[in-house]
Amino acid sequence: MNKGISWDDIPPLEEGVVDWEDKQRSLPENRAFVRLDRGAVSQLVEVREIVVWVATVTDMYGGTLVDISKGGLAAHLPVRLAMDTPVRVGVSLGCERVIVRGLVRHVTGQRDRYVTGIQFVDLAPDAAECIEGLYMAEVFCHAF
Repeated sequence: MNKGISWDDIPPLEEGVVDWEDKQRSLPENRAFVRLDRGAVSQLVEVREIVVWVATVTDMYGGTLVDISKGGLAAHLPVRLAMDTPVRVGVSLGCERVIVRGLVRHVTGQRDRYVTGIQFVDLAPDAAECIEGLYMAEVFCHAF
């Protein structure tokens, strides 16, 4: 610390001096989890596209990642899956291969390209840690 400056010279951070309304905590669209888009994930795991595998009771489909969070993911798939369809999802995120149960919660698109939102069911702690680690790495990369 500079000589001649004391801690008492620094103004207090009290009510009325600082706006303590934490606007950074609110997530877009009232989301429970922060999403990482495919560009951020691809850059972090150093691949061009993130392949996502989705298995239903009858079939398996390959697609590409749109975004991911600890709550679920969105993927481009070649078929329209019905809402609330139970699925098993697999995606390699560099740090680990995440395989998790999920439920189809959102589908948009047409012909052979559908954006399918899948909510994770009982995401394993190590998979949640991997996704959280990617988010932290993205934040760290933007800090510098």
